[in-house]
Amino acid sequence: MDTQRPRLATAVMFFVSGAVIGVWAANVPFVRDRLDASTTTLGLCLLAMAAGSVLTMPLAGRELQRRPSRAMTRLGALLVPPAAVLPLLASTVWQLALALFLFGCCVGLIDVSMNAHGVAVERAMGTAVMSSLHAGWSFGGLAGAGATAVGHALGADPRATAAVFMVVLLVLGLVAGPRMGEMSAADAAASGDPAAGAPASAGAPAAAGAGAGARGRVRPSRAVVVIGALVFALFMCEGALTDWSALYLDRDLGTSASLAAIGYGAFAGGMACGRTFGDALKRRVGGVTLLRFGALTASVAVAAMLLVGAPGFALVALLLAGLGAANGVPLLFSAAGHARDMDAGPAIAAVSAAGYFGLLAGPPLLGFVADATTLPWALAIVALLTAVVAANARRAEG
Repeated sequence: MDTQRPRLATAVMFFVSGAVIGVWAANVPFVRDRLDASTTTLGLCLLAMAAGSVLTMPLAGRELQRRPSRAMTRLGALLVPPAAVLPLLASTVWQLALALFLFGCCVGLIDVSMNAHGVAVERAMGTAVMSSLHAGWSFGGLAGAGATAVGHALGADPRATAAVFMVVLLVLGLVAGPRMGEMSAADAAASGDPAAGAPASAGAPAAAGAGAGARGRVRPSRAVVVIGALVFALFMCEGALTDWSALYLDRDLGTSASLAAIGYGAFAGGMACGRTFGDALKRRVGGVTLLRFGALTASVAVAAMLLVGAPGFALVALLLAGLGAANGVPLLFSAAGHARDMDAGPAIAAVSAAGYFGLLAGPPLLGFVADATTLPWALAIVALLTAVVAANARRAEG
């Protein structure tokens, strides 16, 4: 069976998902200015997006037990591009909250479905591919933000730029969808595929009968709860560096606004590069080792950035933090999908919900800490959490 075409098609779906997030993130200032919304009001509206995602994810996980992951992913790729334009069209705060809720629902659907299908592709190929799929998401985010920046530079209406870009994403999804292959997370679980129980660090078949009796459960197993906790920590750190790194460079290190913006670019670029080579590294050193040393690299990089306090060094540190953190989430999603005692769909839905909660809770919590102390002390929590992930890497085996 040809598996390279399904792998590429699935990576395109990850690209689509990342691109819509990139477009939204780059247009947050436009939406804020258009509605003249305060930071607090905008934060409450963002809660609606997170609520939509978190509410949809377990429903998508249950549906994946009955429907092919490829079909669910194709549906998500059809819905999420137009949904991404809705927040930019809102003329009141209430309209924005509703638009973000609907957008969050679509994001939750495609996120769970494409990750479940990514696990199915891994099983069909018999090798690690999840990091390269998530690299597609990272490059999609860069493309979405880049397209928005180009539109701003040309003086185009952000809504028009977003609409044109979403048409491109719709076409990509329609072209990639039929090429995703016949494999499915639900099919593999139902057939008792022994590779379904392979831990993320090994890729070897599980012991006979390891999960046959437990498969079909929806309530998260103990192993999935542990994996979800680690995903929560990593997403919290990713959200914190995404939201606060530019402010740290600008306010605490006194850089220019343009250099501060490069800070997030360094972090995102490190994430994209790390995920591009993540699968090869996993095959070479194993998932546990890659997770441990990656998280440790991120921890040391952030700690060094805070201790040195120099703008140039901070950019290098953010690049290294992105490289280190890049493969943590793909490795843990793969581990959840290969858990011995739970189907891939519900398992990935559970850890996705935990991750999005971390992404939601992390930046505001660190903001409260920064208000009470300083932003460097708040960012020190990122170094601490990534160190905790490194120390518990062995527990991420499904």
